[in-house]
Amino acid sequence: MKHFVVVGLVCVLCSVWVVAEQPQQQNHAGISEQQLIAIRDGYHERVSDLFRPQQGKPLVRGKIHRSNGGERPDGVGRFAYSLTEHAAVNLWHHQDIDSANVALAEYGTFFIEHPETIYDRDNFHWHSEAALRLIDFFGRHGTKEPGLITVETEDKVMEAVWLYCKRRQQDQTRYNTKSEADTDLSQTWYIYESENHHAQSFCTLWHFAKLAKELPGFQDRKYDDGRNADAHHAAWNEYLKTYFAERAKKGMFIEMMSRDYNQKSLKGMFNIYDFAGDKELRRRCGLFIDLYFAYWGQEQIDGISGGGKSRIYSDISPSASEFGYLFFGVGEEPRFNSTLISSMTTGYRPPLVVVDIVCDVQGRGVYEVLQRPLGLAASGFYEPPIYHVRTDVGGIVRYSYCTPEFIVGTAMYEARPREDWTLISSQNRSRGVVFAGNPVAGIYPRCETDNNNRAYNTNWSVQRKGTMICQKLKANQRGGRMRVWVGADGLSEPVEENGWWFTESEGAYAAIRIVTGGYHWEDPERRSKGRWLYCDDEYSPVILEVGQKSHFQSFDDFRSKVNGTSMKFSDSLLHYTGLYGDRFSFYTDYSKAPTINDVPVDYAPPNAFESPFLNAVWNSGVVQIQKGARKRTLDFNGE
Repeated sequence: MKHFVVVGLVCVLCSVWVVAEQPQQQNHAGISEQQLIAIRDGYHERVSDLFRPQQGKPLVRGKIHRSNGGERPDGVGRFAYSLTEHAAVNLWHHQDIDSANVALAEYGTFFIEHPETIYDRDNFHWHSEAALRLIDFFGRHGTKEPGLITVETEDKVMEAVWLYCKRRQQDQTRYNTKSEADTDLSQTWYIYESENHHAQSFCTLWHFAKLAKELPGFQDRKYDDGRNADAHHAAWNEYLKTYFAERAKKGMFIEMMSRDYNQKSLKGMFNIYDFAGDKELRRRCGLFIDLYFAYWGQEQIDGISGGGKSRIYSDISPSASEFGYLFFGVGEEPRFNSTLISSMTTGYRPPLVVVDIVCDVQGRGVYEVLQRPLGLAASGFYEPPIYHVRTDVGGIVRYSYCTPEFIVGTAMYEARPREDWTLISSQNRSRGVVFAGNPVAGIYPRCETDNNNRAYNTNWSVQRKGTMICQKLKANQRGGRMRVWVGADGLSEPVEENGWWFTESEGAYAAIRIVTGGYHWEDPERRSKGRWLYCDDEYSPVILEVGQKSHFQSFDDFRSKVNGTSMKFSDSLLHYTGLYGDRFSFYTDYSKAPTINDVPVDYAPPNAFESPFLNAVWNSGVVQIQKGARKRTLDFNGE
């Protein structure tokens, strides 16, 4: 056991996770204060650029996808989005107010007349936060321009949301919990439907109660538990304070670095930040958003996040973060859509230290990132409708090796039965490398998925610096053939040498090795820019090596050094000494945890976050964000 000082924190670090041993090649001069302020304040122009093409457009209703008598009701998401989008554009710019009211009134009326669509998990809370936001801005008690939304329109929207809130309260009997806003049993780790569904739901439940407690006709209504909106609002205030603190204490989201689902979880939280009357709730919400952007920002290049992920439906053509563009100007301009309304109209702005971390990719240098998220399930609660997440043990350590030229990372975990993991953790887990300069340039080892593009508990892995080993798990669910995606744009045509496949990006070299049983290439069925390298032995280990070009004399030098690595495989045990000099022992029969330099992987490291930029002791609730001289402490424990 050794003692190290890591970015101002004195930590006792066990196992091989000694981040401070990696030289930090940071340029602390980085981006100037004036440049950082300009990036942050450029939010207004970026929002205007997104809004401008929408102004003056007539209302065009989105299509309703008919179920044709299926078990689930019609899909009305696109229809509802079109109404909230039209209303938001016109109300925000004070243009066609009558048309905005028509759209919102139609929104409320439709759901009142078709309540079955409200109760479907994919039909309502995806856009309800946008409708409630407009009421909080422009309703009778609006904080921006009160009265733009008529009382009649407001009441119709609120009536529709009331039906949703009342149903959620009824669900508590089915879920056998005291109340969804109760923290005594759950400590907020009972997750309803999925993590992002849960967040979208409680943001709607909180916001409805916040508005309803002040509105005639709603403030005296009783939920099924006998309480009114005022009591529910108070309960949700306390729940949300605990929720934000618990995520800071225990490694953020279960749906690890999932671009789409993390953003869906966050969108309603901008409403909490902008409209919460409880100062401590607003403070913790703001700190939580700061934490998310620091967590995401240190592992992204060009707005594309790296590292281990879950619930990723396609990593072969990743999209840049829409929030990354809005708040930091990184990545491509997104398409205007309803799920961005809250983030396009919020008063939240990231602190300059977070802007610095996100935008100064060169100045971040070369470093390692560790994170300890949750994902294990209590016995019998690994699947919907409600997950009970274990908080008493470890289980996952996310690890990324970050350079200005690439980010390579994975989530390491034990080879467990699939029922040990919540499905929101084990679904479509992703690992691999993203390269700077082209969003399609990437290498991702992963299994095929089923026709619904879902597979669970498919792979386990080990990584140190730019060396990764992964393997398909026999305890998977719906996992197909093992394969490795190699993007075409931004990467050279792969060449084979001594069983290794080599490729290069503008700033990095990479190599792939299928250890046993041979391999073959297949083009994707759909039109995609890249190819799949398949393992003929589906349980063969796969080795990935990635290095900066600046560390090698040439491509030939890189290939020579990779060919010089030491590998021995016998009796289900792979011994491999990688490009960076680290020694790995990988048990392909899943009998033991992998070792790095003779030390088993520690799946419960002492820190929730650990890197040169983001640090927090597990379960402390105090997070340090730092880059150079810029620092910010996020204390979730009190005012």
